[in-house]
Amino acid sequence: MKFAHALAILASGCSFGTLAAAQTVPAESTAPEGQETTSNNPQAPDTDPAGMSSPNAEEIIVTGVRAAIQRATAIKRNADTIADAISAEDIGKFPDANIADSLQRITGVQISRTSGGEGRFVSIRGLGSQFNLTTFNGRVLATDNAGRDFSYDIMPSEAIAAATVFKAPTASLIDGSIGGLVELTTLDPLSRPGFHISGSAGGLYDEASKKVTPRLGFVASDTFADNTLGVFGGVYWYKRNWRSDTYQSFGASTETVDSNGDGVRDQAVDGRGAFPGIISYQVKNGPRERLSLVGGVQYAPTDRLKTKIDAFYSYYDTPENNYSYNVNFYSNDGWARFANAQLEPWAGDATNRYLITSFDLTNIPVEIGTDTHARKVTTYQVGWNTAYEATDALTIKLDLAYSQAKRPNAGKEFFTVAGVKGGTYRFEATSPVPTVMCTLPDGRSCLDLNNDEIGLHFMEQKGEQTKDKALSSRLDFDYKFGLGGLETTFKVGGFYFNRIKDKLNYAPTNGCGYCGFNDTLGSVGVVAVVPFPSGGYRAGTIGGANRWPALNAEALFRAAVLSRGQAYFDENIAAKPQLRSSSKVDEDQYGGYAQLNFNADRWDGNIGVRYIRTRAKSSGHSQQLLALEPIPDSTNFKGTFSEVIPISETNTYNNFLPSANITYRLLDNLQVRAAASKAITRPTFAQLGVDVNWEINSLPPRVSRNGNPQLKAIKADSLDLSVEWYGNQGSSASVAAFYKKIKGFITGAVIQEEIIGETFQVSVPVNGDTAELKGIEAGLQHIFSNGLGGLVNYTYVDSKADVTIKGVQTTTSLDGVSKHTVNASGFYEKGPLSLRLSYAFRDAYVACAVCGPASTPTTTAASGFMDFSGSFAFTDNFTLYLDVYNITEEDTHSYVLDKRFTTFYEPYSRRFEFGVRAKF
Repeated sequence: MKFAHALAILASGCSFGTLAAAQTVPAESTAPEGQETTSNNPQAPDTDPAGMSSPNAEEIIVTGVRAAIQRATAIKRNADTIADAISAEDIGKFPDANIADSLQRITGVQISRTSGGEGRFVSIRGLGSQFNLTTFNGRVLATDNAGRDFSYDIMPSEAIAAATVFKAPTASLIDGSIGGLVELTTLDPLSRPGFHISGSAGGLYDEASKKVTPRLGFVASDTFADNTLGVFGGVYWYKRNWRSDTYQSFGASTETVDSNGDGVRDQAVDGRGAFPGIISYQVKNGPRERLSLVGGVQYAPTDRLKTKIDAFYSYYDTPENNYSYNVNFYSNDGWARFANAQLEPWAGDATNRYLITSFDLTNIPVEIGTDTHARKVTTYQVGWNTAYEATDALTIKLDLAYSQAKRPNAGKEFFTVAGVKGGTYRFEATSPVPTVMCTLPDGRSCLDLNNDEIGLHFMEQKGEQTKDKALSSRLDFDYKFGLGGLETTFKVGGFYFNRIKDKLNYAPTNGCGYCGFNDTLGSVGVVAVVPFPSGGYRAGTIGGANRWPALNAEALFRAAVLSRGQAYFDENIAAKPQLRSSSKVDEDQYGGYAQLNFNADRWDGNIGVRYIRTRAKSSGHSQQLLALEPIPDSTNFKGTFSEVIPISETNTYNNFLPSANITYRLLDNLQVRAAASKAITRPTFAQLGVDVNWEINSLPPRVSRNGNPQLKAIKADSLDLSVEWYGNQGSSASVAAFYKKIKGFITGAVIQEEIIGETFQVSVPVNGDTAELKGIEAGLQHIFSNGLGGLVNYTYVDSKADVTIKGVQTTTSLDGVSKHTVNASGFYEKGPLSLRLSYAFRDAYVACAVCGPASTPTTTAASGFMDFSGSFAFTDNFTLYLDVYNITEEDTHSYVLDKRFTTFYEPYSRRFEFGVRAKF
């Protein structure tokens, strides 16, 4: 069992430990605006954070990993709210090549990955990325996503000086996250006087693609004019050829079957067994390239004035080719189409639901797919921050920033399905990937199709073009004064944020314009078959040679034009702006806060309130469905729609968010923290849109109102309690408990609606559901005197959500919440040698509570990722390094109730990064 395996690793980690969340913010890093990082703790850290000793004592300088852990301990100990962090071990050297991979080593943090295994999104204490907020130098960074969540794959880790995770809010912190706030900060050049330069040159080898690609980085900083003027700049370039072999099923259906061949249907308790609607074996590959620039100028002409301008730019291009072998089991033939069927109960299910684990089907089309994706993103941010100490008591801070992200995609993606009619299939529900055997009417394997007999079927030119603009401004005043023996600071400020997310969808008028497999490649003399990716399909067994005819999408489109002419192709298949499925959301947030910070000999804290007024205007277009026309040789329909009508809606709401954070020191090395707060997460921009998607290519026909402009913010009441012990040389132990009550949780309501004589399923997102989240975090770290050290941490989260399914309220766990999370990591650092081994385990979790057949949940299986990092400094200036990611070649596996009913499976490849770093 994977959880038992993780506990064994946790136990062994207690002796060898981890370098994880404890690698926190270096002394020179700055906190985001409004966040204090220290208190008047009378007990000093065990080592000088700057690594300096008394002039009268022998100088002992602690560097590298151990120094980072000790600084981390001091920051966690003295912070005025509950927070953890990680930092670069040196300028331009973050612990992992991917920021999300480093963040997952913090207690309570989990990540989700892109195809190919790279970290992209972050979850905090069980709440997914849509419930969390990531800021860059204290400001929201525009993204190319449909929501608000930040894509960590656009950001090079070398550009970051520190990443801090705030798990409890203060009134002065930016709002919008009920899970947690991740703050990414860049270098302050004045904190490192003098000239510094570092760079790295290396390669990345991916075992799946068998390719070596480059990774280069360069960063420099310098100070002038008696260290009152500082500049820094960095350039980072990365390339990767990736490959991902996956399996995926779409939809599900239920049917009665005749398993013993007596011509009589089996009568299960509910009369039916479930089977996947469409299954797809996929090989995805492509290049990824990222070019990033970061820089800034900092000026402090006097001790009372400090100002900084910083900028960030990223270009990220990750095109994708997806070659697929698909089987569509949907049919109107009913139960009689199943032969030699086997009906078995769901594994571990006590409600007498059944799974059709094997069957034969005849006259099923052989479908070969080619799917391309084009994600080319440019992102930039420019910010200006100034802090002025007007008097010894009063400090004024001003911060302005603008950010923009663009993903142009005016119909640059292709989706095609081609093949032949009349395949005979044998299906076996093996885990994790089912096995299918297919034969053609002449006895050949379906995998042996030749180019000329392949006929065109479903075709689309499509794309979604996104533009995001984010403007932020805030003005803060800090006033220090004494109050009855307390040292206090009164903080007050105002802010205005504007965000505009504009989505334009491109799609064809009738993707089924060539349906039926009648227009063959041979009839127009086009060769579309291309070499299959090397090694065949690696995720499972599909029978035969484990490869199928890989097709070039552009060749298929050329065949379509030759077959029926350019005019017919343009009318049916060519991408056109689809205004009814596009939307624009213009959101303003403005308000203010008041916060009182206080401290005494043994206790300190803060109490405050934040007021926010949110105004969101959603605009787009509407079209009404006028007629549905069945398309021959398919289960699809062609729709006729009315003229486009512009529409818009505006929604305004107010929130008051009080918060309190208290720390009490029982002993000089033992303290208790308590926090209480109200927080909000706003609906995603996709959930606020007015766009509508008419899904008329399947039965039953559906209407998805993708957004609801009248949605309100999701609210959460939170309580936190922690006990922290601090020993010598960075050793520490902590236990924390947390509780969240979430209201207004957004869920999809589904109703039946009669439209043009057909019964449609109409879905729309609504507020209403509630959820509870509670958990425990525990961490232990220790540094030995012989160069060994480490940390282990464990998180337990329990969730309960009251959701409405088809009008009936039921209780389930919250989507995306793993009950058990373990991180264990150990290091050895002595002389020129540095070694680290890290393991991150995540327990199984419900991926979607209602996405399976009959609204059953889909589950993602437990997973554990092990990484290694090693380096050897062969001179004072040059270091060789080797990093190995996913040593054990872990996979991800999602399924419905039973692991034999797989909805998604992807084995992740092992990756190596190697090269040389230099610093001067």
